[in-house]
Parts: sequence; C-alpha cells; structure tokens
Amino acid sequence: MTGLDLVGGRLFDPGLGLDTAATVSIDDGLISAVGDSGTAAQPSAATRDQVDVSGLLVTPGLMDLHTHLYPGVSHYGIEPDEHCLARGVTTAVDAGSAGAQTFPGLRRYVIERSATRILAFLNIAVEGMITSLVGELEDIRWASPEQAVARAREHSDLVTGIKVRLGYQMVGNDPEPAFQLARQAADELDLPLMVHVIDMRPGLAWLLPRLRGGDIVTHCFHGNEGGILDRKGRVLHEAVTARDRGVLFDIGHGIGSFAYRVARSAVAQGFAPDTISSDLHAHNAAGPVFDQATTVSKLIHVGMGLDAAIRATTSTPAIAIGRAASLGAAVVGREADLSVLELRTGNWALPDAAGETEVVEQLLVPKLVVRAGRAHDIGPPADGLRAAEVAQ
Repeated sequence: MTGLDLVGGRLFDPGLGLDTAATVSIDDGLISAVGDSGTAAQPSAATRDQVDVSGLLVTPGLMDLHTHLYPGVSHYGIEPDEHCLARGVTTAVDAGSAGAQTFPGLRRYVIERSATRILAFLNIAVEGMITSLVGELEDIRWASPEQAVARAREHSDLVTGIKVRLGYQMVGNDPEPAFQLARQAADELDLPLMVHVIDMRPGLAWLLPRLRGGDIVTHCFHGNEGGILDRKGRVLHEAVTARDRGVLFDIGHGIGSFAYRVARSAVAQGFAPDTISSDLHAHNAAGPVFDQATTVSKLIHVGMGLDAAIRATTSTPAIAIGRAASLGAAVVGREADLSVLELRTGNWALPDAAGETEVVEQLLVPKLVVRAGRAHDIGPPADGLRAAEVAQ
C-alpha cells in the first residue's frame, strides 16, 4: 500500500490536547508519524501520495453516535457510505434500527458491505424500528431481554449497548415496563443503555434518577414538553445530578428532537452536550439535519467552543461506547481514521428540528476523509444545505 501524507494542515484533537500545524503520515493503514508542518514524516516521497491540506482542520475521524443505517428494512434506513463516510464520518453507530431478530441482517447486508465503520445499539424490541405504523413496544411482548442479551453476546464485536425508545408513540403513556426490560438487558451485558426521551410521558425528571453512569440520554435538547429545562428555563436539577453520576447527554438532532432555544439556554448555563450526534435517517437527510458536520456546526452556533464540539464527535463518543483504546484519537500506531474539515465563514440559514431557522456564521465543511488509511472523496452536500447559504 502506497504511503499517504496529509501535509500542512492543523492537527486538531481536543481529546489529546493537540492543536498544532503538522503533517500526518499514514502507512499500511495506520498513522505512522506526526511530523513538522510542510514535511513528510518519511522521505521517500516518490512512493507516497501527498495531499496538501493547508488551512484545514485534520481531526480524528468524526463519530456519529446516533444514526439509522438499515435501508430496506427500517423505514428510517439510509445508505451509510453515501451519508456518513462521504460526508466526513468514519464511524457511525446505528441507534436501534435492529433488534434481536433483525440484527443478523443488519450485519450481513449493511455492516459487512460498508466502508463506513458501523457499530450498533441493539433495540430491546426484537423487531427493531421497522415501521411508523405501530410503535415497536405498544405491545410489550415484543421486548425480550433474554433474546437481546443472547444476540448482543453473539455479536459483541459490534453491539455497543441497548436502545429503548420511550416516547408515547412507541410505548404508550407508561414507559416503566419497557424501561425496566431494557435496563435488565443492559445491566446483564454491562453495557450502556441509550434512551430516546422525546415525547416521553412522564417527562425527563422521571427518567433521570433511574439512569446509571455510562447510560445515554439521546435527544437531550428537544423542544417539546418534559425536556431538560424546567418551567423557568433552568436546566433540571435531576439532569445536573445525573451528569455528576456519569450519565451522558447526547444531541440526536433528528427531524423533531433539537431546538436552538433549548440548546442555547443549556449551553449558556454550562450544560453543553457530552456527545453530538445527528440521528440521521431517511426523513431528515435532506434537512433539517443534512449531515453530522452540519449538526456540529449548529452546536458551535449556540455557544459551544470548537474544541468542545470536536471532542463531542471524536473522543467522547469513543469513550461512551467503550472504544477509546482504538477510536476517537489521532495516535501513532492506530488505524488511520481522519477527517479533514474546513471551518468556513459565511451565512447559512439552517433550520433546527422545532420549526425555527437561524443564520449560522461558521460551517464545518468536510473536504476529505481517511478510513483505515484509505482516502475517500467527499460527496456533495444535500441540495437543501447548498440552498441554505445566504448571499452577502
């Protein structure tokens, strides 16, 4: 395999405290060296490909902790390489599209055929998320901790946790039975529980005391009733104490699960999300989500610093799914998963998922992605994202 040098970029890895001009060299699929800016780490340039990334951020490969990547089975499913790898994401985590009965197909027909690295939260509902016609746990008999545990152990290289959706559309007005079954499976596996919380009856204050360190609240900044802000606009005390116990708060933007006003208020109160994820699926890839880089840009827009935002899509999600030893950092000797991004200045009218549009002045634009040492071209942005740029 020909060596590859990314020359002249800004190596930006907040998880490692790196922010420096550097050339990153790649050999045999691994990061082989990090050298001085403008020079290849190995001198045999004739046998190497060199890419000038001057003026661009070189980060650990972006991770998206909440996606839906089971086209043909789940009504949410999208093609991972088109919507993830070709938009700068090297590792995507499917968030419960498959359950115990449908996961083998996800592995065989999607994960093993994709260049994108795909991991998964296993849905406690054995069928997964196959249709919007019926909530997957309206009939609690679809939930099987025993089958979930067996399937997760069978595919322990891919399954990173258990997923349960507790919105009333999925479980009715009483989320307790579904939660307890999901809790049972996660505890037996010693894996995190990811909980979908939008439209949950009762609200978030009911759930948070039941969560344990390492569990993940996804859709944490939704704008519906029962969210993370109390009636006076303050972050719930239960959220603060849950975070103190190690509970993680994830964006999960989606088609109805992210509101600028909630995010801005929480960030201003010192409650930024731990992880930024897109909840990218068939109903939002053309907007309001578009892609993971755009989702990260929206969090920068509401007050997160660039370092915190990049950490929330690299090192922290790697920790959240127990893969910090191999993912989420630009470490010599590791598999070379890298994203090359432009931090572009301008004006983009971008919608949230609550019906509001704001003008975002900085946009992270994917320019190149390296997965397992191989460079991949970046695909075009969604038409809606291109149309969002406001003429100056």
